[in-house]
Amino acid sequence: MAIQYQPARRSDFRTPPRPAPAAQPWNTAATADAPAQILLVDDEPAVREMLSLALQSSGDQVLAVDSGESALAILGSGVFDLVILDVGLPGISGFETLRQIRARSDIPVMMVTAAGTLTERAAGFDLGADDYLVKPLEIPELSRRVRAILRRSRGGGTPADDQLIGPDGIAMRLRSHAVFVGTEEVTLTPKEFAVLRLLLEHRGEVIHPDELSVKIWGYETFGSRNFVEAHVSRLRSKLTKAGTGDVVTTMRGVGYMIR
Repeated sequence: MAIQYQPARRSDFRTPPRPAPAAQPWNTAATADAPAQILLVDDEPAVREMLSLALQSSGDQVLAVDSGESALAILGSGVFDLVILDVGLPGISGFETLRQIRARSDIPVMMVTAAGTLTERAAGFDLGADDYLVKPLEIPELSRRVRAILRRSRGGGTPADDQLIGPDGIAMRLRSHAVFVGTEEVTLTPKEFAVLRLLLEHRGEVIHPDELSVKIWGYETFGSRNFVEAHVSRLRSKLTKAGTGDVVTTMRGVGYMIR
């Protein structure tokens, strides 16, 4: 899609100040269709300008920076709905930037890469990426993926109750993103947390690997179920280590369930 762009003004890259909510300083709680506050991280000026203007044309507000260090500093004091993060950054890499983001927040993160190999994408998802785009970017695809991520993060059907209870003493506290087995807290990655939550919300039902993939990663994961299986295996291992039985049941050829 060919688009003629005018040079962006400095003011185009500023996000109006907004008070940060106490519970989640890097996220907003907006309706699914509301304009988004987006942090764009890419070291190529032409890419920053192109993507900023494309996103702004949809009504979103964009703050564009050129390094992971700048992104982390800004995220610590700003309120954003989404981070679009280039993998190949100078200084700390996009992967390391994502790792540090995930240590503090569940804000949605879309990775952008020039390579896009299966190994690289799997590494990004393991660190907690919500989606991946491969350069050269197609603006219509970018726009659709941004809206899909925002719909999932804003309108995800969070239960009114903050807690989900599972077998063998499992308790999930949704707002604080914490999981306990009895009194012991279990450290899960954001995707492991999402897998456990989906299984508990549908307790007693078999969830097909493709359904897990679509609901958690947004689309089927490269036609391979090994990726989902690896996440379920790590989740099962962490729960077992914390003292549960084998609560995640594998139904061969069908899917996974928690009884």
